[in-house]
Amino acid sequence: MPVLNPHPNQTSDLPPALGTDPATVPVPKPSSSRRSTRAFPACANPRCASGWLQLWRQRRVPVVEGGWLCSPACTRARVEDLLRREYAGAGPVPPHRHRVPIGLVLLTQGWITHQHLKEGLEAQRNAARADPGSGMRLGEWLVAHRGLNEARLTHALGLQWSCPVFSLERHGDNLPVTIIPRLLSESFGFVPLRLTSSGMLYLAFEDRIDHSLALAIERMTSLRVESGLLSTTEFAEAHRRLSEGRFAPARMIEAASVDLLAEAFSRLIEKEKPAEARLVRVRDLLWLRLWRKAEEIVPASASGSRVEDVIGAVTQFTCDIS
Repeated sequence: MPVLNPHPNQTSDLPPALGTDPATVPVPKPSSSRRSTRAFPACANPRCASGWLQLWRQRRVPVVEGGWLCSPACTRARVEDLLRREYAGAGPVPPHRHRVPIGLVLLTQGWITHQHLKEGLEAQRNAARADPGSGMRLGEWLVAHRGLNEARLTHALGLQWSCPVFSLERHGDNLPVTIIPRLLSESFGFVPLRLTSSGMLYLAFEDRIDHSLALAIERMTSLRVESGLLSTTEFAEAHRRLSEGRFAPARMIEAASVDLLAEAFSRLIEKEKPAEARLVRVRDLLWLRLWRKAEEIVPASASGSRVEDVIGAVTQFTCDIS
């Protein structure tokens, strides 16, 4: 298994751009100029060469992002198209830089003094000189050494990120653990806090918001995602509760190239014959979700044996889908 990056703002190498950036486009519903009826659906592969032979095919699955696929060859072609879409515009993600540093936010609110800020910045510089990879955070030092209240630090981070601050007491009674694969939550440091009846998913982070991850979850689940922060103590408690939950079945697939990953995904889809499958990229990972029954294709029912999550990772980029 590859070493996963627990900090979403750190950079990672990805395959070269292959098309339009998927972050600006939701998961599309397949469209075709060919006629499709309830009795005789059209293959979702736009390059399908089967023609009227489709009528004699004794299969109504698999379905990938709303489109029926008439043969293993068309499944492979469709998966390749989806991988092109997901890897389009992929590249290193620069670290987010705020216009207003957290120390200035705390100082403006009157929660620290000028002397506290000066001492904290000096301690941060000393730590960086002693260990360049230490990554000591100013806010954590102020909490540990100058009596800054943890709740005030979280509130300041919320002001810095322009996002809400969640309360575990209000939102964390019944964590929707089946919405997100365990591997993604542990790799990228977030907790699904609450799923409302109106289709709103509250997503909690500890000290920074990962908007690209929230968008990927929206595309996969069709839920509206509200991202916010939890204090360090509450985030640790929420993560503990999450780890005790029962996640949907999941597996990890590693491949030496994008081409081999496309082959693995295609074989899996052909084997499982899902009533629906969706694919999104989450940083340097691919998240494939398979629904076994058409009537269960709703986010809240992602549980038990009806849904399976597959996380794909490319360990070397030796081959591109052309």
